Amino acid sequence: MNAFLEHHNLLLVDSKDPIRGRYVKSTTRITKGTVIITSQPLGTVVLPQTANEYCNYCFRKQTQPPLQRCSRCKATYFCDMGCFRNAWLSYHQFVCTPVDQQEKTMTAENDLDLEMLEKVALNVSRYRKRESKDETGGDEETVDVTMEAFFSLMGHDKLQRPAVQRAYRQIAQTALKKVYIRETGLTEDELVHYLNVFKSNNFAIDDKDMFAIGEGTYPIASLFNHSCRPNAVIMYDGALAEIHAIEDIEPETEITVSYLDAAHSRTYRKRMLKDKYFFDCRCLRCERHEEKPYVALIDELLGEEESEWDRADEILNGGKNEARSYVMKQIDEWDLLEMCKIYDRKSSGCPDPSEPLSIAHYTHYFIQFFAPYLLTWNQPHLHQQYVGTTRKTQLTDFDDPLPALAKPPVQATYDDILSTAIETMKQYPTSSSTLIPYRLTTLSVCSRLMYDQMAEGHWEAAVKLGMYVLIQYCLIYPPYHPMLARHFLTLAKACWNSIIQQELLNNGRQLAKVFERGVRRWIMSSKETVAVAFGKHSSLWRETLELEWIFLREQNLK
Repeated sequence: MNAFLEHHNLLLVDSKDPIRGRYVKSTTRITKGTVIITSQPLGTVVLPQTANEYCNYCFRKQTQPPLQRCSRCKATYFCDMGCFRNAWLSYHQFVCTPVDQQEKTMTAENDLDLEMLEKVALNVSRYRKRESKDETGGDEETVDVTMEAFFSLMGHDKLQRPAVQRAYRQIAQTALKKVYIRETGLTEDELVHYLNVFKSNNFAIDDKDMFAIGEGTYPIASLFNHSCRPNAVIMYDGALAEIHAIEDIEPETEITVSYLDAAHSRTYRKRMLKDKYFFDCRCLRCERHEEKPYVALIDELLGEEESEWDRADEILNGGKNEARSYVMKQIDEWDLLEMCKIYDRKSSGCPDPSEPLSIAHYTHYFIQFFAPYLLTWNQPHLHQQYVGTTRKTQLTDFDDPLPALAKPPVQATYDDILSTAIETMKQYPTSSSTLIPYRLTTLSVCSRLMYDQMAEGHWEAAVKLGMYVLIQYCLIYPPYHPMLARHFLTLAKACWNSIIQQELLNNGRQLAKVFERGVRRWIMSSKETVAVAFGKHSSLWRETLELEWIFLREQNLK
């Protein structure tokens, strides 16, 4: 395992700290967008709600030709005979029950923990029965590398809650009732330990839209520690996990990923990390560090998130609660053209410092700090505007001034840009009678409203809400995080649909120009971030290029 990591310029270090434990650091400089290392799964399970959409073996989505359903059990789906054959040899042969015999086993077979346990147990048994071991010094992750990493993971057996232990022991006993599990020779205690390892190390397998479609045990990926402000992310190419660098990582730097969505309050994150992983998070966002003290201020701005009761109340009231009504009133009163004139990066437009920030003023004022400067502060070439007479075939620069020439002026580094924006936000007064724009509760309401407006075809409102959400994402996520990259593309599409809608309604050329500039900016932002977070082989990269081609074609026709 260590030789495999070293081949990828990584080193596993024991910190001697009981909280931090082991960590992975780089031994060379890693540029953002690099796939640092990949991780093979020891076991995967597809979520029931996505079982007919994704291959149950390789986790790829396929529509043409459609997925093939197992003709015997009628419950699992595969890309082709190759995936079916591999699944059959590894696990499916044991659980593929004819339809007329499924009633007795349906409950047990639908238990994801049981399915994961059985898959891992079979793989462990096969590994132990092997007569020879592979060399582990190459660039390929061999079975030996995967198993060595798995056996080194902690299950925190003595720290698990009694209720969890009782449930896991029952699952282990259920597994041992099956002949093929008993034949592995694994004991009940070993199976319970593996379940504890899953609880503390499993990953959600996400699709391109960042929605969970399954779960997996990834031993190599589990070696990377958590941070609420990570410098790498775990992405998926089918069932293969890839660790992507989302910023430049210097030698001797620890590489971290996030075990949960960073768009949660500090209280929620620390509670979840303590309950599931048994550690108190001390990362840049959770505790103030001298190197980047502003990061800890982010959660002071965000505050606490809405409770489950709040979300339930909104559902029960059909989405007609006071917060939604208040936000939609602000959206309706938001004059997009007027706001763009005030905050044009040429006249130092600034909200009244004696008044609380409205969503519109908050969005337009702080977008001047963030977009595109969080991406371009150290890339001046992205502001070298196109000069020439031939038609442009791709977008290569932003039409915004260089940071030093912008009004208000933009700070010279990413850290300074963000810290200045945070301190500026804190200077504005708040009122108990209005929503505070930078709170998580406001983000939650606006996020849901944005998708509602998109579904209803209200594209101008969707763009306004999307711009607001962008500001919050710029606070919450590092600049090349996949959530931010995905949002840039969503915003570009919403702006493009607004252009089409404005032309159909003949609402004036000035507003159309605002949306055209928005499409240009968001496509460029999407290209910059999608290439790093998802890679140029991804479907999101193709979607971005398709939108760019359509937009430029229309611009050239004009």
